[in-house]
Amino acid sequence: MKIHRPLSFPRANVLSASSTLLATALRFVLGALALTATTWAQTATAPIPREPFTFAALGCIPYARNADSRPSFLRLIAEINRHHPAFTVHLGDTMGSDERCTDELLIQRRADFNTFSSALVYTPGDNEWTDTHNEKAGGYVPTERLAKIRALYFADERSLGLKPLSVTTQRRDPRFEKFVENARWTEKGVVFATVHVVGSKNNHQSAVPGAMAEWREREAAVAAWIQTTFAEAHATRAPGVAFFFQADPFASDKGRAGYAEGFEGFLKTVEAEARAFKKPVLLVHADEHRYRHDTGMKFELNAAAVPNVTRLETFGANQVHAVLVTVDPASAQVFLPAPLLVPGNALPTLPR
Repeated sequence: MKIHRPLSFPRANVLSASSTLLATALRFVLGALALTATTWAQTATAPIPREPFTFAALGCIPYARNADSRPSFLRLIAEINRHHPAFTVHLGDTMGSDERCTDELLIQRRADFNTFSSALVYTPGDNEWTDTHNEKAGGYVPTERLAKIRALYFADERSLGLKPLSVTTQRRDPRFEKFVENARWTEKGVVFATVHVVGSKNNHQSAVPGAMAEWREREAAVAAWIQTTFAEAHATRAPGVAFFFQADPFASDKGRAGYAEGFEGFLKTVEAEARAFKKPVLLVHADEHRYRHDTGMKFELNAAAVPNVTRLETFGANQVHAVLVTVDPASAQVFLPAPLLVPGNALPTLPR
């Protein structure tokens, strides 16, 4: 009987074939891992797309002294909502200087703010607190009204509006934790911040008991907040920075150098930081009740303009309109402002 033995191969050949197959598989796996690592690295370092968006701003509205005050304000809110901005900022003066700043009125304004369809960020104005010592405004102690505003509007770190946004506030700084109204947030890489600077010379009022002490403390907080905001912009390589506040601090608008009293520290801090930042800086304020858009701002009457700083002033009082700003993080300009006129409301006077 013939026995068939299994085929056999030389041991060296088997080892050689196995080594070849193993080496091929290993090269395949390493290649795949290298490709995956490269893809991960490219994904991690690829710039995040920064699409343009808009925000709205309004201030010194509504004033009850004006006919059609309430309906015109509601039309303004509806018009802003129709444009679907990423957020809206109210620049303060939520009532006229001749209105009593009651708790009820402050609560009503908070309810109004919560009808904005996106986020509504608020920064206080002088009519809400610094000027309330006047009898026509209620004869209040201004710092008591400020404490009430902080309790009603700034209880936590988020905006008002139907889609509130999370914000960082100065309460995180132990040195200035009472200044909960100073807020900061980022949208598509652009840094935004409110800063508590108000009319009536920023409460630099020696005739009002306690005003000067309040001003000094807030001035230090404001300077620190501006500096930390620009520090964040530098650290994150932000394409631009925007600040929102109620007062018009520029002496050039008033035609006299003495007006800067109370604003000098604020202006010097913004100017120094903006010059160092070099990229676009937008300053949005109210106070004068008329639209202004100036590129290249002078921080002193006879000084050279700072080319990367743009000032935008919104309407107010009997001009019940707003401004709408297109923000394009990928552009050199970053901020493109324009008036937002409300159908049905009286047309504003032309800017001079």
